[in-house]
Amino acid sequence: MYALYAPIQATYKESQSLKGFAKMKYDKEHKDSLSKYPELKERMQSLLQNGEKITPKQWKAEIQSLQSEYDNVSKEQTKTATELAYAEIISYNKKNLERELQNESRQHNRQQNKTRRREEEI
Repeated sequence: MYALYAPIQATYKESQSLKGFAKMKYDKEHKDSLSKYPELKERMQSLLQNGEKITPKQWKAEIQSLQSEYDNVSKEQTKTATELAYAEIISYNKKNLERELQNESRQHNRQQNKTRRREEEI
């Protein structure tokens, strides 16, 4: 939010420092930025607590701390996703093994039944 606000704030301050015809010319050239200033200022003030001043150093420090926190969470998320994938593979392999063992058991039972029938026929 500060990245959006800072250039428009600089334009506003420049406009306020000028007088007369120069101010009118500058305001005309930067009409869009100056029209956005009140809204952005209000949004920035709503983000700040207890009427704090807007300081780029604080914002940059907060951005850096949030970025490092994001990086840590991202690494943890990647690790968790990998572990989840391993668990899903193990679960699938277990179900597949159980299915194959059941099939082998059925085949073995069928084979035994066929053998018994032949023996009974003989």
